[in-house]
Amino acid sequence: GPSDSMRWRWLCLWLLICVTASGCAPKTVTEDWQRLEPPIPAPDFTLPQLDASSVRLSDLRGRVVIMEFWATWCGPCRFSMPSLEVVYKRFRDRGVTVVLVNEGEPAPRVRQWAGTRFTAPILLDEDTRVGRLYHISGIPRLFIVNQDGQLVYEHSGYGGGLERNLTLILDELLAKVASGHAG
Repeated sequence: GPSDSMRWRWLCLWLLICVTASGCAPKTVTEDWQRLEPPIPAPDFTLPQLDASSVRLSDLRGRVVIMEFWATWCGPCRFSMPSLEVVYKRFRDRGVTVVLVNEGEPAPRVRQWAGTRFTAPILLDEDTRVGRLYHISGIPRLFIVNQDGQLVYEHSGYGGGLERNLTLILDELLAKVASGHAG
């Protein structure tokens, strides 16, 4: 059979090919994102912001809304929230709103945890009424609502690649509107 050095060379070549191929990832959303086909109307709600007036989902029609349900005690949420803040800052002037919906915690606890790290609106679902409306059974749970107020994507948990996936989805949704093919 082949010598050990030959096996080692083939293994190194295979690893090099794998690493190189993963660096050129396809320009598609990863399969842990569920596209809702056909899109369904997003249940409307009104929730208070952490330190401002209330937000009503239907008032955001015409914008793409990224909505993540989270809590301060949720480890994976601590990884996704900074990425959502980056996406909010990058896309807010292009017709995108990010809302961070805290599940079941009092305002003082949320305020203490969040500090001044986030400019995206933090909404308080203290009685988890909205979470139940969206059938939230685990967090983080993210939904994307298109400009017509329809749920078009959902994602559970946090596995990395959040900014990349959201950028691909947002570019697609914003391009549809730019070309006059919303919905």
